[in-house]
Amino acid sequence: MGVSLPPTDPKLIYLVAPAGNPNFGDEFILRSWLRHLARTRPDTDVVVDCHTPGQAAVLLARSHPRVTFVDTVWRICFETAEQPADTAVDFAADVLDNPGRLPRIVSGIELLARADTVHLVGGGYLNTVWSHHLSLLATASAAVQRYGVRAVATGQGLLPAGDDGRRAWLRKLGSHFTLFDVRDRPSLETLADTACQVTHTGDDAWLGVADEGVYDETSPTVARDFVFCLQSDLMDDFDGGRGIDALTEAVTQVVRDWRLRGEDVAFVEALPGADRQVYDRVADQLPGALFVPFTELWNRGVPARAGQTWVSTRFHLHLLAAAAGASGVAVAGRTDYYPIKHESLRDAGSRWQLSTTAVLPQQPPTDGGFTEAAVAQLRTDKLALAAALYPPAPTRIHRATKAIRELSRRR
Repeated sequence: MGVSLPPTDPKLIYLVAPAGNPNFGDEFILRSWLRHLARTRPDTDVVVDCHTPGQAAVLLARSHPRVTFVDTVWRICFETAEQPADTAVDFAADVLDNPGRLPRIVSGIELLARADTVHLVGGGYLNTVWSHHLSLLATASAAVQRYGVRAVATGQGLLPAGDDGRRAWLRKLGSHFTLFDVRDRPSLETLADTACQVTHTGDDAWLGVADEGVYDETSPTVARDFVFCLQSDLMDDFDGGRGIDALTEAVTQVVRDWRLRGEDVAFVEALPGADRQVYDRVADQLPGALFVPFTELWNRGVPARAGQTWVSTRFHLHLLAAAAGASGVAVAGRTDYYPIKHESLRDAGSRWQLSTTAVLPQQPPTDGGFTEAAVAQLRTDKLALAAALYPPAPTRIHRATKAIRELSRRR
């Protein structure tokens, strides 16, 4: 992969993430990084800055022995939500110089100033779907300039990137980062000529794809041959603006075309509430179908295996189910956002079909997902990036041995 970074021995790692809402993919990515750091930096203090720290702590506090959850950077972001980009960027920088502008988070800003690394972990949140999130980049960039921290970003999806002016801001703010890693080729092209090291190692979920408990291997759900994950958010322009009405019609037609029986079907919920609406509309057509709420999905793992067929609007359920070998159809919602995401997985080797309309295959796909070799390579690439960012800390034995050798040399 060729990532080259200066050596670092961080005493405080500061992760910025859109966690706690909760949304399965966002929580999965953050858990993957926390578990990785627990393996490689168990004695290092880790701060997670997210928009909903209380719920994130409930879900993730056990993922690292020295993790703390705050919302400092996100509060700065929300403070600038209604401001134009240039004003928001200036405000974020000034708050770090003059924390009294937001007196309720002064202690949080002081904690940010102690960080050795500020790391925007992966996801698709630095784009114009949530345009005010530009302030997250601005705050990290300002921390580099004010406090001398190292800023990095990994697994980012920047599309839709906005107009030329906003793209210029992405490149300008990104130039203060030591490394900026992206998950898809259009994002890579967006950062062309940015004055920092830019890499493309795919989505950050690949870091944790082989972790313990990722997949449910024992519940009755995993025995079901057909699994759906269907969202209602970010679907307004689906199928010419017909939204979840069109998605409901598409699923109804699939039930008929594929001759599905409820006892063969499960629905999983990645975003609580939002991913139940279509299920509620079609449940009477599938008596005996299982519904897996977010809490069960999170606690038991993804009920995916080779031999299944999935229909998913959710990107990370596509990634994980296909990584397990399941066949499937990715149904893309918001037209300037989801097709790029799902297509990036197909570019990486997923054999799932992709539909941007309510017209789905008349027969269930049976081509499988990713090959085992593809999954292994994608995970290896992400692990190499993580190792470059956070080389394993020396053990106590290693440090003691080094100290003894130093004493011996002096004699």
